[in-house]
Amino acid sequence: MMLCFQVGFLYHSVAEDFFTGFILHCKGWLSVYLNPSRPQFLGTSITSLNDLLIQGTRWSSGLVEVGLSRFCPLIYGTLRMSFLESLCYAEISLFPLFYCLPLWCFATIPQLCLLNGIPLYPKVTNTKVLLLIFCISLMSLKFSEILADILQ
Repeated sequence: MMLCFQVGFLYHSVAEDFFTGFILHCKGWLSVYLNPSRPQFLGTSITSLNDLLIQGTRWSSGLVEVGLSRFCPLIYGTLRMSFLESLCYAEISLFPLFYCLPLWCFATIPQLCLLNGIPLYPKVTNTKVLLLIFCISLMSLKFSEILADILQ
């Protein structure tokens, strides 16, 4: 009896590493964290902002491509892996879709308000705003105390 193994990346998407890991987990493979003392893979990193933006666009389009294909983690993954694991893969693959709307709103709404003379921030004399500032300052103070206890 001869065993035949297929190895390598699956090139269904631009994000082939994500897609390969997803399909391997669907087939029942398990991931293991390996931290050898000597580095195994050395590569180059992005050196300019333009390269960073191009690479981020490539990754985002590849993830959305997997998320909206027939290999959608919510449909394809739930039948082949645990529900929680498929939800994690779905969150990663659909993150660029959910991220672009708030980013677009934060980029355009303040500019439109400033152009139309609409104030961006409420008046500080309002009691609700003062209460909000007080609550936020208390939470940050408590957080700094917790952080100081952890670091000791």
